Amino acid sequence: MTDPGPFRSADFWIAVGVALIVKIKTSRQLGPWQVLTTMVVGVGAAWVAADYAAQVTGAPMPVAAAMVALTAEGVMRWVLIAVNDPKQAIDLWRYWRR
Repeated sequence: MTDPGPFRSADFWIAVGVALIVKIKTSRQLGPWQVLTTMVVGVGAAWVAADYAAQVTGAPMPVAAAMVALTAEGVMRWVLIAVNDPKQAIDLWRYWRR
């Protein structure tokens, strides 16, 4: 799938939008500004890295965009949670080190 221009295809935006809506509806730990921040990061990451993810995984562009958006949004969510409560970040680090 080739993008029609710098604004990407409709499939790209639908996949990113659905991915972000699902992610936001399934977790409610952050406030409105923090949710907006995670959404902006997810969209930005999909915009920048979806082409690369599609090439590496062999997935269609909309699927790769959704994967990148979900991953980036999740990472940003954990960063914001860690900033608000460093103990959670430390506990997560300890869990991963096991």
